[in-house]
Amino acid sequence: MKLPHGPRPGPDDLLVTGALALGLHLTPSQVAAFRTYLQEITRWSARVNLTALREPEDIVRAGFLDSLACLPLIPPDARRALDIGSGAGFPGLALKLVRPDLSFTLVEASRKKATFLQHIVRQLGLATVRVIRRRAEELAGDPEEVGAYDLALARAVAPPPEQGRLVRPFLRPGGLFLVQVGAGAVDAGALERLLGLGFEMVRELALPPSLGRPGRQVLALRRAG
Repeated sequence: MKLPHGPRPGPDDLLVTGALALGLHLTPSQVAAFRTYLQEITRWSARVNLTALREPEDIVRAGFLDSLACLPLIPPDARRALDIGSGAGFPGLALKLVRPDLSFTLVEASRKKATFLQHIVRQLGLATVRVIRRRAEELAGDPEEVGAYDLALARAVAPPPEQGRLVRPFLRPGGLFLVQVGAGAVDAGALERLLGLGFEMVRELALPPSLGRPGRQVLALRRAG
Protein backbone atom coordinates (compact mmCIF):
# COMPACT_ATOMS: atom_id res chain seq x y z
CA MET A 1 0.00 0.00 0.00
CA LYS A 2 1.46 3.35 -1.05
CA LEU A 3 0.83 6.51 0.87
CA PRO A 4 -1.21 9.03 -1.16
CA HIS A 5 0.54 11.91 -2.88
CA GLY A 6 0.23 15.32 -1.28
CA PRO A 7 1.31 16.82 2.03
CA ARG A 8 3.58 14.66 4.15
CA PRO A 9 1.37 12.62 6.51
CA GLY A 10 1.46 13.42 10.20
CA PRO A 11 2.24 10.75 12.84
CA ASP A 12 -1.43 9.81 13.32
CA ASP A 13 -2.01 9.33 9.59
CA LEU A 14 1.22 7.39 9.25
CA LEU A 15 0.22 5.12 12.13
CA VAL A 16 -3.30 4.48 10.81
CA THR A 17 -2.11 3.84 7.24
CA GLY A 18 0.69 1.55 8.38
CA ALA A 19 -1.66 -0.37 10.66
CA LEU A 20 -4.05 -0.90 7.73
CA ALA A 21 -1.13 -2.36 5.75
CA LEU A 22 -0.84 -4.89 8.57
CA GLY A 23 -4.57 -5.61 8.42
CA LEU A 24 -5.23 -3.74 11.66
CA HIS A 25 -7.97 -1.14 12.08
CA LEU A 26 -7.06 1.10 15.01
CA THR A 27 -9.86 2.66 17.01
CA PRO A 28 -9.85 6.41 17.78
CA SER A 29 -8.98 5.63 21.41
CA GLN A 30 -6.02 3.49 20.33
CA VAL A 31 -4.76 6.25 18.02
CA ALA A 32 -5.06 8.71 20.90
CA ALA A 33 -3.09 6.36 23.18
CA PHE A 34 -0.31 6.06 20.61
CA ARG A 35 -0.30 9.85 20.24
CA THR A 36 0.25 10.25 23.99
CA TYR A 37 2.90 7.54 23.90
CA LEU A 38 4.74 9.35 21.09
CA GLN A 39 4.55 12.67 22.92
CA GLU A 40 5.98 11.15 26.10
CA ILE A 41 8.82 9.41 24.27
CA THR A 42 9.71 12.72 22.62
CA ARG A 43 9.52 14.64 25.89
CA TRP A 44 11.58 12.13 27.89
CA SER A 45 14.14 11.66 25.12
CA ALA A 46 15.25 15.25 25.66
CA ARG A 47 16.91 14.08 28.90
CA VAL A 48 16.95 10.27 28.85
CA ASN A 49 18.42 8.04 26.13
CA LEU A 50 15.33 5.88 25.68
CA THR A 51 15.81 4.90 22.04
CA ALA A 52 17.96 5.67 19.02
CA LEU A 53 14.75 6.77 17.26
CA ARG A 54 14.40 10.54 17.44
CA GLU A 55 12.05 11.79 14.72
CA PRO A 56 8.29 11.21 15.16
CA GLU A 57 8.09 9.45 11.78
CA ASP A 58 10.90 7.06 12.76
CA ILE A 59 9.25 6.32 16.12
CA VAL A 60 5.96 5.51 14.38
CA ARG A 61 7.53 3.35 11.66
CA ALA A 62 10.40 1.61 13.42
CA GLY A 63 8.90 1.71 16.89
CA PHE A 64 5.13 1.38 16.82
CA LEU A 65 4.46 -0.28 13.44
CA ASP A 66 7.46 -2.59 13.60
CA SER A 67 6.15 -3.75 16.98
CA LEU A 68 2.59 -4.21 15.72
CA ALA A 69 3.89 -6.40 12.90
CA CYS A 70 4.21 -9.16 15.52
CA LEU A 71 0.46 -9.14 16.12
CA PRO A 72 -0.63 -11.69 13.46
CA LEU A 73 1.68 -14.28 15.02
CA ILE A 74 0.28 -13.95 18.54
CA PRO A 75 -2.29 -16.66 19.28
CA PRO A 76 -5.71 -15.36 20.36
CA ASP A 77 -5.56 -17.51 23.50
CA ALA A 78 -2.16 -16.16 24.65
CA ARG A 79 -2.47 -14.53 28.06
CA ARG A 80 0.95 -13.89 29.62
CA ALA A 81 3.65 -12.14 27.60
CA LEU A 82 7.24 -11.16 28.40
CA ASP A 83 9.30 -8.39 26.78
CA ILE A 84 13.00 -8.57 27.70
CA GLY A 85 15.03 -5.40 27.29
CA SER A 86 11.88 -3.37 26.72
CA GLY A 87 13.66 0.01 26.54
CA ALA A 88 11.08 2.56 25.41
CA GLY A 89 8.44 -0.19 25.34
CA PHE A 90 9.03 -1.74 21.93
CA PRO A 91 7.44 -4.10 21.16
CA GLY A 92 5.64 -4.87 24.43
CA LEU A 93 3.74 -1.66 25.14
CA ALA A 94 2.76 -1.11 21.52
CA LEU A 95 1.28 -4.62 21.43
CA LYS A 96 -0.47 -4.08 24.76
CA LEU A 97 -2.32 -1.09 23.30
CA VAL A 98 -3.98 -3.30 20.68
CA ARG A 99 -4.17 -6.53 22.73
CA PRO A 100 -5.38 -5.29 26.15
CA ASP A 101 -6.21 -8.88 27.11
CA LEU A 102 -2.48 -9.71 27.25
CA SER A 103 -0.80 -9.46 30.63
CA PHE A 104 2.66 -8.04 29.94
CA THR A 105 5.84 -8.18 31.99
CA LEU A 106 8.42 -5.65 30.79
CA VAL A 107 11.97 -6.44 31.89
CA GLU A 108 14.44 -3.56 31.73
CA ALA A 109 17.78 -3.33 33.54
CA SER A 110 18.25 0.43 33.07
CA ARG A 111 16.81 2.44 35.96
CA LYS A 112 15.97 5.44 33.76
CA LYS A 113 14.25 3.37 31.10
CA ALA A 114 12.34 1.35 33.71
CA THR A 115 11.20 4.63 35.28
CA PHE A 116 9.92 5.78 31.88
CA LEU A 117 8.06 2.49 31.40
CA GLN A 118 6.39 2.83 34.81
CA HIS A 119 5.44 6.42 33.95
CA ILE A 120 3.90 5.63 30.56
CA VAL A 121 2.01 2.63 31.96
CA ARG A 122 0.41 4.98 34.52
CA GLN A 123 -0.11 7.73 31.94
CA LEU A 124 -1.97 5.38 29.59
CA GLY A 125 -3.89 3.68 32.40
CA LEU A 126 -2.75 0.22 31.34
CA ALA A 127 -3.86 -2.66 33.52
CA THR A 128 -1.96 -5.94 33.93
CA VAL A 129 1.46 -4.53 32.99
CA ARG A 130 4.43 -5.15 35.30
CA VAL A 131 7.76 -3.37 34.94
CA ILE A 132 10.68 -5.27 36.48
CA ARG A 133 14.06 -3.54 36.77
CA ARG A 134 16.38 -6.54 36.62
CA ARG A 135 18.58 -8.36 34.18
CA ALA A 136 16.85 -11.28 32.50
CA GLU A 137 19.61 -13.64 33.67
CA GLU A 138 18.82 -12.73 37.28
CA LEU A 139 15.07 -13.01 36.81
CA ALA A 140 15.51 -16.51 35.38
CA GLY A 141 16.43 -17.62 38.90
CA ASP A 142 12.94 -16.76 40.19
CA PRO A 143 10.85 -19.97 40.24
CA GLU A 144 7.64 -17.96 39.84
CA GLU A 145 8.85 -16.62 36.50
CA VAL A 146 10.28 -19.81 35.02
CA GLY A 147 7.94 -21.44 32.50
CA ALA A 148 5.25 -18.85 33.25
CA TYR A 149 4.73 -17.23 29.85
CA ASP A 150 2.82 -18.02 26.66
CA LEU A 151 4.79 -15.50 24.61
CA ALA A 152 8.24 -13.88 24.78
CA LEU A 153 10.04 -11.16 22.83
CA ALA A 154 13.51 -9.64 23.16
CA ARG A 155 13.72 -7.27 20.22
CA ALA A 156 16.91 -5.32 20.80
CA VAL A 157 18.95 -7.02 23.48
CA ALA A 158 21.16 -9.35 21.41
CA PRO A 159 21.46 -11.41 18.20
CA PRO A 160 18.66 -13.98 17.76
CA PRO A 161 20.50 -16.99 19.25
CA GLU A 162 21.30 -15.02 22.39
CA GLN A 163 17.71 -13.79 22.54
CA GLY A 164 16.59 -17.41 22.41
CA ARG A 165 18.90 -18.35 25.27
CA LEU A 166 17.50 -15.51 27.37
CA VAL A 167 13.79 -16.12 26.76
CA ARG A 168 13.60 -19.92 26.76
CA PRO A 169 13.56 -20.42 30.55
CA PHE A 170 10.52 -18.17 30.84
CA LEU A 171 8.36 -19.90 28.23
CA ARG A 172 6.01 -22.72 29.04
CA PRO A 173 6.33 -25.80 26.82
CA GLY A 174 4.67 -24.84 23.55
CA GLY A 175 5.09 -21.14 24.26
CA LEU A 176 6.04 -18.84 21.38
CA PHE A 177 9.19 -16.79 20.91
CA LEU A 178 8.84 -14.02 18.31
CA VAL A 179 12.06 -12.91 16.61
CA GLN A 180 12.24 -9.71 14.56
CA VAL A 181 14.95 -9.89 11.91
CA GLY A 182 16.29 -7.56 9.22
CA ALA A 183 16.29 -7.72 5.45
CA GLY A 184 17.56 -10.72 3.55
CA ALA A 185 17.47 -14.42 4.23
CA VAL A 186 17.73 -15.47 7.86
CA ASP A 187 21.28 -16.54 8.61
CA ALA A 188 21.27 -20.34 8.47
CA GLY A 189 23.84 -20.67 11.22
CA ALA A 190 21.91 -18.40 13.56
CA LEU A 191 18.68 -20.26 12.86
CA GLU A 192 20.39 -23.60 13.46
CA ARG A 193 21.68 -22.35 16.82
CA LEU A 194 18.20 -21.17 17.74
CA LEU A 195 16.63 -24.51 16.91
CA GLY A 196 19.41 -26.20 18.83
CA LEU A 197 18.28 -24.39 21.97
CA GLY A 198 15.02 -26.31 21.88
CA PHE A 199 12.79 -24.34 19.51
CA GLU A 200 10.73 -25.38 16.49
CA MET A 201 10.00 -23.04 13.59
CA VAL A 202 6.28 -22.34 13.30
CA ARG A 203 5.93 -19.50 10.81
CA GLU A 204 7.75 -16.68 9.01
CA LEU A 205 5.98 -13.41 8.31
CA ALA A 206 7.31 -10.75 5.90
CA LEU A 207 6.50 -7.15 6.77
CA PRO A 208 4.81 -4.97 4.12
CA PRO A 209 7.43 -2.83 2.30
CA SER A 210 5.17 0.20 2.78
CA LEU A 211 6.18 0.31 6.44
CA GLY A 212 9.49 1.73 5.30
CA ARG A 213 11.82 -1.07 6.34
CA PRO A 214 11.85 -3.41 3.31
CA GLY A 215 12.76 -7.01 3.94
CA ARG A 216 11.96 -7.08 7.66
CA GLN A 217 10.54 -10.38 8.93
CA VAL A 218 9.10 -11.84 12.10
CA LEU A 219 9.77 -15.46 12.95
CA ALA A 220 7.57 -17.46 15.31
CA LEU A 221 9.34 -20.29 17.14
CA ARG A 222 7.72 -22.69 19.57
CA ARG A 223 9.46 -23.98 22.68
CA ALA A 224 9.68 -27.73 22.28
CA GLY A 225 9.29 -29.73 25.49
